[in-house]
Amino acid sequence: MSFGFTTFINSDHSILIEFEGTVSEDLTRFILGVAKTITDLAMQKQLEGFIEQVPAYNSLLVIFNPLHFNPEQAQQTLNSAIKKAKPVSNKQGSLIEIPVCYDTRVAEDLEYVADYCKMTIEELIQAHSQQEYTVYMLGFLPGFLYLGDLDQRLHCPRRDNPRTRIEAGSVGIGGSQTGVYPIASPGGWQIIGRTPIAMLHVEQSPPAIANPLDKVRFVPINFDEFEKLNKEEA
Repeated sequence: MSFGFTTFINSDHSILIEFEGTVSEDLTRFILGVAKTITDLAMQKQLEGFIEQVPAYNSLLVIFNPLHFNPEQAQQTLNSAIKKAKPVSNKQGSLIEIPVCYDTRVAEDLEYVADYCKMTIEELIQAHSQQEYTVYMLGFLPGFLYLGDLDQRLHCPRRDNPRTRIEAGSVGIGGSQTGVYPIASPGGWQIIGRTPIAMLHVEQSPPAIANPLDKVRFVPINFDEFEKLNKEEA
């Protein structure tokens, strides 16, 4: 399986590869396959100045040392590499279970989202937690997981007025996506729960709790369990 693509000289030290096709697990597997091919080229000293790459929903940013960056040559090498790339295995990835407390004491928008989606809170919790989500990419914040395939019944618009602070571990819905804030930050997603476990360990490599193509399942816990685990994590 392959996808159409276009490469752009993005700056004095980077090239952006944009892929055709809708966001999907197949596209993610192909993008990661391209990334692996590029890494192999760099290890074989066939891609001068390569530093790192950043995969996204339908793109891949390849970053170079500006002092050793020949844009045209690098673009030609990448175009050739992409045509030879194969998707990574569909067996790649692990299942990560994340405990979540769906309680209004840590979920400011739980009642609003249930009302908007015309569900009871119990129905919302069941719909949100019974699904296995594919990690498509990380971004926005370090360790923020962009998760695919949110139940359509739970699609809910972002807040009109974003909050200046959302607590770390907050589980939110923004449009057709769901995710977990790994650190405290401003944000506009509707908060329906919170996990007591750390989503980001900066001393580890990789630092995020999950990576692209991992699966995530949210496991409901009550408020007492949340507080107990929260104290253990502190």
